[in-house]
Amino acid sequence: MLMLGGAILTGTADAQSKDFRGGLTFAGGEVIPAGRIKIFAEDTAIQTERRLADHEVSIDSDGKSRQIEFPLAWSASYSASPTLRIVAQLEREDGWLLARGSAKVRAGQPISITLNKVMY
Repeated sequence: MLMLGGAILTGTADAQSKDFRGGLTFAGGEVIPAGRIKIFAEDTAIQTERRLADHEVSIDSDGKSRQIEFPLAWSASYSASPTLRIVAQLEREDGWLLARGSAKVRAGQPISITLNKVMY
């Protein structure tokens, strides 16, 4: 199993930080393909720029794991938003998108994201 140590999403410096655990799986329980996984926060209520670009983490998948766990921490002001979600995108080395998934943030609960194969 791959582990991401210290994946941190932060907000304003004066806001208190909250810690969450998260896990990624691939649809159907299959092995997560090899590639780079980008995990970021997105708020669907922000019309001009929904993706919180300052808050992105990248990890590598070796193509052998069925689950990848990761820790997340960000300010309380972000976790209070009911439209906040965590998005994960799996890309090949050449940048081609292979899979994508997202999950809403629920206070005090781990984040579970299923990556679904992207169809072109």
